[in-house]
Amino acid sequence: MSKKNKQKTVMDPFQAWSHKYGRLGTVIALIYMVSIPFVVLTVYDAMPSFGEVINVATIGILMIYIPVGISEAISYTPILGSSSYLTFITGNIMNLKLPVAINAIKLAKKEQNTPEGDAIASVAVAVSSIMTVIILAIAALLSSQIAFVFEIPQVKTASNYIIPALFGSLTLGLFGNSSSGNKIVKHGIRGVIPVLIIATLLSLFVRITSGGSLFGAVGFIIIAMLPIAIITSRILWKKGKITVEDNPAMVKKED
Repeated sequence: MSKKNKQKTVMDPFQAWSHKYGRLGTVIALIYMVSIPFVVLTVYDAMPSFGEVINVATIGILMIYIPVGISEAISYTPILGSSSYLTFITGNIMNLKLPVAINAIKLAKKEQNTPEGDAIASVAVAVSSIMTVIILAIAALLSSQIAFVFEIPQVKTASNYIIPALFGSLTLGLFGNSSSGNKIVKHGIRGVIPVLIIATLLSLFVRITSGGSLFGAVGFIIIAMLPIAIITSRILWKKGKITVEDNPAMVKKED
């Protein structure tokens, strides 16, 4: 195809603005986060040597978090769109920002990775970040007055179930029909079942043979499972086992 016949993609003004300042904000945040340790270590004359920083323990940590970071960028960005910049800068993605963004898009009845969806997700992530800072500031100021609450046996017991309850609710949502904007995906969970089976069998194999766990290889496993989930979902979609249909709620609204 000649260059003259190629169509030039024109990005929505909001998305262009979001990508421009999102990249700028990410660079500033990275410089800020990396420079703080160097400034503090320089002021207190405690700068470690290269060998003290890069050692076996550090390499082991990097082997875990580098694949996790790559897999998160690959899996979350198609959902969050241009709001990914703010989401990755503020953190707490899986347990807070991602559910907030997805829920806001669904409540607004917009589609993911569209100008409207990106704007709504950006606002949701921003408000969530502000509320988190406010709550943490209040907790820090009142820590001496409310510390006794966290020592109550019932509160300690309930605290152990916060994360399981959060991920349980997120997982439960997968078993239903996911809708976004004008479309609804039915039986989408079927595309993930092979991944769950493979990951479970692999985990059991490692546990039985070596007595260890796959915690250190979570990032690599996520990267390896992503194409399997995509391929499986496409095959099932071609066979009609997973369907994408018009959202009845939006159809009624248009009528």
